[in-house]
Amino acid sequence: MHSEWVQTLFNMRSQQHIKTFLFSLLVLACYSVNAQRDTLEYLHSPYRTETNLVFELGLFKRGFSNERLAESLDSLEEKPRTTWSRRDSLRFAQISLRTGNTALSDYYFDHLNVKLQTETGFWYDHLMIYYLSKDYYDGLALIQKDSPMMLEFSTIYFFKKIFEAKIKQSEDSKWHKTHLVFDWIPDTSLNRLEKDDPEFIEFVITPLKNLEFVLQKVIAYVHVDDPIIANACREMGHVIEAHLNLTHAYIAYGLGRNYNKWDKALMEDLKSVKAKMTQRNLKIPNFRKYFPRIEEWRFDYKVLKEKVIFEQNDTLVYKRPETMSKKEPPLLSFPAQYIVVAGLLFLILLLMLILKPKK
Repeated sequence: MHSEWVQTLFNMRSQQHIKTFLFSLLVLACYSVNAQRDTLEYLHSPYRTETNLVFELGLFKRGFSNERLAESLDSLEEKPRTTWSRRDSLRFAQISLRTGNTALSDYYFDHLNVKLQTETGFWYDHLMIYYLSKDYYDGLALIQKDSPMMLEFSTIYFFKKIFEAKIKQSEDSKWHKTHLVFDWIPDTSLNRLEKDDPEFIEFVITPLKNLEFVLQKVIAYVHVDDPIIANACREMGHVIEAHLNLTHAYIAYGLGRNYNKWDKALMEDLKSVKAKMTQRNLKIPNFRKYFPRIEEWRFDYKVLKEKVIFEQNDTLVYKRPETMSKKEPPLLSFPAQYIVVAGLLFLILLLMLILKPKK
């Protein structure tokens, strides 16, 4: 009788150990499923993103989407030119400029006599032709003709200052080393104002938005070194750093360095603002998020024109080729880790049934 009692006690303890062991396996399986998430939860970076930004720079994209240009040109080619509206002609001039055919674009813009007040976007495209053609004097003449009176730090004001700087740079290749493009010196007395104060908005926020628009327009077309663009970006960075935040000052300096890698003063500004961000435990922003790489294959107007003519004359049904092999759908529509957990649970239930003590 005593031996049977001992054997029963031994069996109960063995079953308890087995259950403990199986429970440990279950915990280990659950841990393996969530290992990556748990790891991330325990990784606390000391750096933080600068928040409550009153002013943030947008995307400075170089070049234009080939597909959108092709679609726009195709839609225009479907209409006979004798039925084109004025806006159709303006769009064609704009597309021609964006595809690199500046001569054709200039011809249309000149004959259409674009109005600054009512056709602002197209007017700036026309102005960019003078910039790209290095015809800065005629560009200034166009500005003076269509905007004889201009406010300081307005959009047209920044364009005018850039054209004037390009003229001086063409006369003296070292002009940019000792001169400013805008002569925009930050007024730190404005920092006493709230960021939403009308005076602060008038003298800081609105001018910055105007300058951002101008630089986005120019950068979209210019893909080579340009010390004037570099200086303009640097001055924008000075204003942002003095009045607003370090994150977008860093972006502005980075933009400038892309157009003049040998400017020591610009490099010092970039290093200085980066050191300040590190000291304050601020994350360094991803520069490519604001300044993506240019596409290697740019849009070619002549090639597209030939393609359009060929497709108009082609009577064969076009079938889009499949350039990538199709992926087979997965056999399982849920993560494989769940199978492991389910298998362990089934194994535990099975062992509990087998090892269940008899009454």
